[in-house]
Amino acid sequence: MANSAEIRITDAILEQYKNTCIKWDPVLRQLPIRSAGDVLKFFVMVNGLRGKKLFGAISGNSQFAPFKRDRKSKASVDIDYREIETFHGNVIETFAPVDYIDLPLAYDDPVITEAIKKAGSTLLVLAQLVAARGQHIAQCAFTGKRNPDGDTTLDICDGLLTIADKEIEAGNISVDIGNLYKVSESVTKDNACDIAKDIVFTSNQFLRRENNLMLCPTSFADAYNESYLLTHNGIPYNQQYDQPYVEGSGKKLTLIPVPELDGTDKAIITQKSNLLCGVYNSNDATSVDIMREGHYDLSMASDMWLGFQFRTIDPRRLRIVDLVA
Repeated sequence: MANSAEIRITDAILEQYKNTCIKWDPVLRQLPIRSAGDVLKFFVMVNGLRGKKLFGAISGNSQFAPFKRDRKSKASVDIDYREIETFHGNVIETFAPVDYIDLPLAYDDPVITEAIKKAGSTLLVLAQLVAARGQHIAQCAFTGKRNPDGDTTLDICDGLLTIADKEIEAGNISVDIGNLYKVSESVTKDNACDIAKDIVFTSNQFLRRENNLMLCPTSFADAYNESYLLTHNGIPYNQQYDQPYVEGSGKKLTLIPVPELDGTDKAIITQKSNLLCGVYNSNDATSVDIMREGHYDLSMASDMWLGFQFRTIDPRRLRIVDLVA
């Protein structure tokens, strides 16, 4: 009897994956951003940015004075420009469709919608692969460091903490200017409330009147909640453990524990409008493509542009908290 051979990746299977990429191309390109939504929801998205763009923060000094017929003064309008740049990144991953035969069984994912789940296993496989990239995009938003020779998402562009460190080194963010606060002691459950209140009380008065977010490591939020419980156990209105606002801020400073900041020594106080995320994943310059890779495997290639920036580092809009004692 003649030997028979079975082609694991048939032309039909390859064509099925290619057709799925074509049909669901916009969804597959958007899924990494959507799956990073827990972090990127605090950013203003600058879509369609490939390269550089300037954002200006405008301030002016003009005022009325007691009437004088010959009064004349020089207008003073300052525009502080900051540049956001997106950098090109790509990924080529090999996968074996046979590994995902049982994927649709009891499948559940909060990012991948019901429409995708009902579209069949081919799309589910591709959707799961591209959605997984969002976790790394979310991490890059804070701790990314541009390295053109690198091999991870963290190497594509600078994250907010990297940008802040560069501004601190350049003297543009400092204690004297008012956009930097340095904690003088280790944060514990015994002092977290006092430290948080001191951050509020020493912030720029114009920053204090904004509705601010404090993006911080989960350890800081945990210490604050423990501290609040220990120092306010006798107050009747304290009916919950998790305190969303820092006491003394007039509910103007919301604590946001961010897992992507765990292991770092910084927190960021600002508004959503001051955090920029630039992306470019339009189909005229990016792609999601499928190719045969050996007997059992396929490879999927896709690319995008990514970048982050503060719109302004003015102490009236931003304060970096250095948590290292």
